[in-house]
Amino acid sequence: MGTIDISNRDFQKLSHLIYSESGINIHIGKMELLKSKIAKRMRSTRISSYDEYLKYLMNNQSEITEFIDTVTTNHSFFFRENKSIQNMIHTLHLENQKHSRAFRIWCAACSTGDEPYSVAVQMLEHSLQFSILATDISHSVLNTAMRGVYSQERVKNIPISTLHKYFQKGIGKNAGYIRVKKEVMRYINFKKFNLITDPIPDEKFDIILCRNVMIYFDDPTTEKVINRLYQALKVGGLFIIGQAESLMSLNHHFKPVKNTPSTFVK
Repeated sequence: MGTIDISNRDFQKLSHLIYSESGINIHIGKMELLKSKIAKRMRSTRISSYDEYLKYLMNNQSEITEFIDTVTTNHSFFFRENKSIQNMIHTLHLENQKHSRAFRIWCAACSTGDEPYSVAVQMLEHSLQFSILATDISHSVLNTAMRGVYSQERVKNIPISTLHKYFQKGIGKNAGYIRVKKEVMRYINFKKFNLITDPIPDEKFDIILCRNVMIYFDDPTTEKVINRLYQALKVGGLFIIGQAESLMSLNHHFKPVKNTPSTFVK
C-alpha cells in the first residue's frame, strides 16, 4: 500500500461525510489521524489504491457505516471522572429515601461499555433499583460492551472489593482480562443510536449521561444534541456532561446544579 495523499478537496469531502453522519467535526489538524483511519479500512477491504477506496466509500453505504465506526471509536476506562457519578448516586439515594422506585438512566455515548458498567456496579453497591439504556453510534464498541471482557489495565480505578464482587478474573488464555458478571449485565440494554439523526426514545429518563463526546462536536451540533436529549429527560432529571465540556454560550434550557460541576437539571 502506497502513501496516502489526501487533497484539500478530498479532505473537505471526507470531513463533510463524517460530520453529516456523526456530527463529529474533523479539522485539518486531524489529517494524519484521518489518513490512519483510511489506511485501516483499506487493509480491511483489501483495496490498495486510495483513489479506488475513496470511490468505493462514496458509493457504498455499508462501507460508510464501517468508516464512520472506525473514525468515531475512542478510548475509555472504568470509573472515569467518577466524582460526577458519585454525586449522581448521592442525589438518587436521597430521592429513594423519599420515594422508593426504579430509576431510568441513559448513557447516551457509552463507547465500549465502561461507563454504564461503572454506573451499574455503584448503583448496586447502594442498593438502588435501576435500568440503563446504553447507546453509541459505533457497532464495534457496542460489540465489545456486550461481551463485557476488558484488560485489567482498564479496571485499575475500581476499588478491589467492588472488582471482586462484580467481575470475574480470567485464567489460562484469558489471564490479564476480567469479565463483567451476568448479574450486572442484566441491568443494561445496549443499542446502536445516532445522537444527531435517530428519533429520541419516547420514555423519559431520570438521568442522562452524555460525557466526552460533545468535545468532538461544533457548537451548532452540540446545541442540537443537548436540546434533543432535554426532551428525553424527566422534569427534575439530571443531565451530566464531561469535565472538559461546557454548555456556556449555547442556547438551552438546562440549569446548572449548584456546587456540582458538569451536572445540570431540567
